[in-house]
This record gives sequence, structure tokens and C-alpha cells, in this order.
Amino acid sequence: MQGGIGVGAAVDRVFAIATAAESRTLDGLLQAVSRDRGRPLAVIESPNLPAGVFGHWIRFADRDEVSYASWAQTKDRTVAHELGHIVLGHQGRPVLEVAQAILPADMHDLAALVLRRECTDEAAAEELAAEQFASLLLNRLQSIGRREPRLRSRWGEALG
Repeated sequence: MQGGIGVGAAVDRVFAIATAAESRTLDGLLQAVSRDRGRPLAVIESPNLPAGVFGHWIRFADRDEVSYASWAQTKDRTVAHELGHIVLGHQGRPVLEVAQAILPADMHDLAALVLRRECTDEAAAEELAAEQFASLLLNRLQSIGRREPRLRSRWGEALG
């Protein structure tokens, strides 16, 4: 799944690649995306995320890792948001933004000088798209969960 596709189409694609059983839970959808991308995808609770950071995605050379803050009240929302970044083909937060989220305020200027990078409006657009993805995905999961199991199974079979 690459960038350039719309948010709704990305959510549709996630459900299309999931088996009927996977399409019932967020964990199942994570497994489907991992299988489709050919990369392990781990979800980890993290007590060390800075204040105001509910979760983040790290793309390693051989795997993806989504961390969520242990104090986050909406774990599924946070994980779905980060999954949105992955599925939508986002490149991640600018290094300067990450550094400034972690470093004390008196080190921000030094970080900007050393990294010599600028944050763009593209990061804000990616955050909005990831939020839209999370909303659509979780709403669809919720509506599938309310359907009678036999119908849900038939729906999964019809999608492939």
C-alpha cells in the first residue's frame, strides 16, 4: 500500500486484504497489513513517550513498530492512527520535530542548527489524513462488530 491513495480507499483496501476473522478486530487488521507488506508489525505499550505524544511509528529496515503511551485512554484510536501513517505511505515526522518533542526547550535552537531541517505543512496534512483513517477504520470495525456473525462471515467472503 503506497501513498497517493485516498483515505477511504486505503481503509477499503485494509478490509479487502483481511480475512473474515481478521476483519473483526484491530489486531486482525494489523496482522493483515503486516502480511500484505511482508514486514513484521509490532504494537508496543511505551511508558517513556514524552508528554503529549500518544503514539508513534518507527520504520526499521526490516520491520515496523507502533508504540502507544501507557497512559493513553484510547489505545485503539492511537494504534489505528499510526496504522494510517503506514498504510497511507507517510514518511514519518520530521527529525527536528521529534528532537524538539524529546529535548528540553533550551536545546531546541541547537537541535535546529545541527539538523538544519524545516517542518512543512505536509506533516500537518499527514496527521489529518491519519486521523481520518483512524476514524473510518474504527467506525467500520464497530459496524462490522454489530452485524450478525453469519452475515459478517459472508461479507468477508464477498470481499475476498
